[in-house]
Amino acid sequence: MARIEGTITSGKLGDVIYSSWNGRPYKRRRPEKVANPRTEAQQAHRNAFAEVSKLASDLKAAHLIGLNRQANRWKLNTHCAFKKLNKDCYGPDGIRYARVVVSNGPVAPAYLTSAQVDGRNMLRVTFSNQSGSPDDSFFVFVYCPALREGGLLPPVPRSAGENSIELPAEWPSHPLHLYAFLRDSKGRTSNTTYLGIDGW
Repeated sequence: MARIEGTITSGKLGDVIYSSWNGRPYKRRRPEKVANPRTEAQQAHRNAFAEVSKLASDLKAAHLIGLNRQANRWKLNTHCAFKKLNKDCYGPDGIRYARVVVSNGPVAPAYLTSAQVDGRNMLRVTFSNQSGSPDDSFFVFVYCPALREGGLLPPVPRSAGENSIELPAEWPSHPLHLYAFLRDSKGRTSNTTYLGIDGW
């Protein structure tokens, strides 16, 4: 026999589970059997969720800037906003990198037109100067999935039309994925634009 003083607000007692919802306490019976049949569809969904979550961690430096306003509107952090926006970017062959969203918003985008790496591991990117303020900041995030590493290029004005950065020495021969977006003086961002490099 058990003696209880006060009110139970959470936890298990025998086969009864105590909890609260919207500040109101309630109780329910513990189910006799938890359904978790591990079907192929469930396993695929769990795998997709795990892979997108890893990608969110790898691309954190990009979505902290690019999804900040969107996350605030949704009352989420940018990691959760990233997962929400990219829930469909995982397919049968893995992550569809060209579909990944690290930024979205009303600012007119600029598109990556070329990306080249020279013998000194310097990555040089050029981008089209679309309509919009020439003072908008242009950001590029370079991601190497084979090493699960990435880096954000220092932003340049939209009017610059190009940017460059020295890449780590261990990145040669790996495919790279470039994600670009703009941010204006009010903190608003553009949609993500993408360019892939198969190897160099």
